[in-house]
Amino acid sequence: MYKILFFLAIGVAIGYGYGWKDAQVNEKAVYERVVDRIGGSNRDLVSNDIDARVARSEGR
Repeated sequence: MYKILFFLAIGVAIGYGYGWKDAQVNEKAVYERVVDRIGGSNRDLVSNDIDARVARSEGR
């Protein structure tokens, strides 16, 4: 039990340190940059803008 808590504490400390250093260098958070990288080109296809969907389907 103590071994699990020890490794969990080490993981939290490493993650906190990584997040702190990353926040000092970058303006956006890690998860925002990942979403931009993965879903950046597909974001328009998933939007809920009905007018944009109709315009895309009509070829405008």
